[in-house]
Amino acid sequence: MLLYIFLTLGIAGFLSYHFNPAFGSKNNAKKLREFEESKNFKEGKFYNLVAVDMSMSKREESLFETLRKFYFSDKKARRPQNPLPNLSLDKELYRQEGNDNFLITWLGHSTLLIKSGNKTIITDPVFSKRSSPFGFLGPKRFPYEKEYNIADLPKIDVVLISHDHYDHLDYQSIVDLKGKVEKFYVPFGIGVHLLKWGVAVDKITEFDWYEKSELGKLEFIFTPTRHFSGRGLTDRMKTLWGGWIIQNKDKKVYFGADSSYFGEFKKIGEEFGPFEIAFVESGAYNKSWPDVHMFPAETVQATLDLKAKVLMPIHNSKFDLSLHPWKEPLERVLKEANEKDVTLASPIMGEAFVSNSKIPQKRWWEKLE
Repeated sequence: MLLYIFLTLGIAGFLSYHFNPAFGSKNNAKKLREFEESKNFKEGKFYNLVAVDMSMSKREESLFETLRKFYFSDKKARRPQNPLPNLSLDKELYRQEGNDNFLITWLGHSTLLIKSGNKTIITDPVFSKRSSPFGFLGPKRFPYEKEYNIADLPKIDVVLISHDHYDHLDYQSIVDLKGKVEKFYVPFGIGVHLLKWGVAVDKITEFDWYEKSELGKLEFIFTPTRHFSGRGLTDRMKTLWGGWIIQNKDKKVYFGADSSYFGEFKKIGEEFGPFEIAFVESGAYNKSWPDVHMFPAETVQATLDLKAKVLMPIHNSKFDLSLHPWKEPLERVLKEANEKDVTLASPIMGEAFVSNSKIPQKRWWEKLE
């Protein structure tokens, strides 16, 4: 019976991997030869500036024990017990005449709606109910008081993608968005996924680290992070990962997506800073994978390195991706920011604010379970 179950699951997994469009596609030999011009690409894979230990040799416990805790331990503290407070998206606000400042709305995790210079940008749009290639399996989105849908969004000029993990590159969101988007700016290798999902080739621009592109008054710069990529069993490190600088004249914001702490933050700060605001991850960390995600103290230090005036922690409040309580990243990063005299932005999801005006500092999570 067990053999039958394993064989059935194996066949189902094989078929799903090869025929489920959410897994994306693979770059052909011609495309791989183009990547060979990158200093970060060698022998068919991309590499970090500072090596990441993907063997998880730093584990304080076995992989089996970590998985046991993740799937079978008490999850009560890891998910909110009631819907999280959030505001309806003010689409009309994004239709108004813009200026050089940055209008910002956080929609949970790493999804941000940003407007500057009359261009509207969305980062890592994820609107599906699960962070997974499957609709029935994988981390489920936290409950919100109000749902966000693609139909709620204004016209989008640019989609910025940081890397191809499911909590950042969501198949269904891209499919639903593609008709209302002018440009998709993505790391090397990710274009092939978008093409498979029906995005027109002339809408897609792929970037290597430190490559730039201008659109209207805005300049976009793709920067290194210390992380990894992969959507299936055999494609780890086959596409690039990174963060984004959005610049309008002398005003700049930094979107960091996923990264562990490393010295490149200081280089980015010295070369491109200061930033009006830095969106830096605080969430999904664990002592078993310190090379791919930051702990809250590192989040604050990265902000200082970047020379950012304000830190806004992202990568939290949407999915259960580690073993810590859901609101711990916000509590710990607030404590660290206060100790280091770093200004922390903590808007309620859906709340719009302008980067150079009064920064929202609501502790909306404090009384929630």
